[in-house]
Amino acid sequence: ELLGQAVKAFVVLDPGVTSLFDFRFADIEAYRRLGSQSVREMDFAWLDNGALVLLEVKDFTQVAEALRPEDLVPGKGQPDPHRFRVLIEKVIDSVLMMLSVWAGMDRGKALESGMPLQARTPLPMKLVIALDLPEGMKVHLQSLRDGLNGRLQGRTALAGVERVALLHYDQLVSSPMFAGFVRRA
Repeated sequence: ELLGQAVKAFVVLDPGVTSLFDFRFADIEAYRRLGSQSVREMDFAWLDNGALVLLEVKDFTQVAEALRPEDLVPGKGQPDPHRFRVLIEKVIDSVLMMLSVWAGMDRGKALESGMPLQARTPLPMKLVIALDLPEGMKVHLQSLRDGLNGRLQGRTALAGVERVALLHYDQLVSSPMFAGFVRRA
């Protein structure tokens, strides 16, 4: 079954997304304790054809007036912007949490209690970030994708993930991979 055997729930995501998911780190008590130690998580996780999909959704349309390319897209020789660093931290921390579960580490054992059984054993991962960007920022999506993968590629490859998919929110909604999981409310 596409979504595994776990009980599913509907949730409204920003910016007006409805999704089915298997689990959320944020709903796991052991994660909430880790969150106070600066550990970040990707928003949603579900099982899809034998892979674990981790999805982060960010809506930047709310800050359209104030958002500039240099607030999100790293420039050559410049420090990484805060919003860019947060995306990197969410991916790395989510992958580390899954590796901790699969390695049977003490904190991983605590995390697994909130996960479906199928997610508790090593699975290939698909890492996806979907951004709802103001119209004027969409042109920077490719450079943001390149920047994220440039920073993450070696780290995620250690977990068997060659690239992180970065999509505009409209691409996420229209993608066959996410049909049945995500749609605009």
